[in-house]
Amino acid sequence: MRKVYKNIFGEVISKSSAVKLDEYHLYYYESDSDILKEIEFINDDSIYNINYFLSEGDNEEEVLNYLKEKSDFFDIEKRESADGFIISTNKLYSLSVDEQPLVSKTVFKADDPENFICSQVVDNETQEPQLEKTVKCWYTIDENGEKYAAIECSYQEDGKLELAIDKTVDPENEQNWAHYEYETFQELQEHFPVDISYYKTAVLLPQEAYQDHES
Repeated sequence: MRKVYKNIFGEVISKSSAVKLDEYHLYYYESDSDILKEIEFINDDSIYNINYFLSEGDNEEEVLNYLKEKSDFFDIEKRESADGFIISTNKLYSLSVDEQPLVSKTVFKADDPENFICSQVVDNETQEPQLEKTVKCWYTIDENGEKYAAIECSYQEDGKLELAIDKTVDPENEQNWAHYEYETFQELQEHFPVDISYYKTAVLLPQEAYQDHES
């Protein structure tokens, strides 16, 4: 493993500089590559959180035991590709509270891996999504050329849209945001030339991904 020390702003620093700081981050990369395996978040010489990125050949049980020895609080992330989309499955462990993790799935567009379009919490026992805890975001560019979540959506237990908040008219002023529900979703759609029907329900992936997957 190759170790890289960074300060809390993500800037690469030396080990000698890192250990003088109250807080720093230690990145582990696979040897001779840029594949990130693990990030340790360190405060006052102790690890308070770990992000671990699961690879194809990793044994998750072994990884879990390895992380338990280092910290009570850590996150195991596995990323998969699905026809233009990335599905990230996260298992967040807080061992001082519960042995069972909080499991979630997050979807990104492959060409925009920074901004999630869907986030779902998964029930540990049934492995089914808790639809009422789903959040979806649709992005556009503001007048300064910055990408932002222009529409944010929440859902009911049956997966139908509960509330869509449209910020496009005035992104900075909450008082001018428009609100839509499942019954009025078509009014929201009429404001956009692109198809945003993916946001009407809590389904994890856009329809085209399922079509590509089946073909």
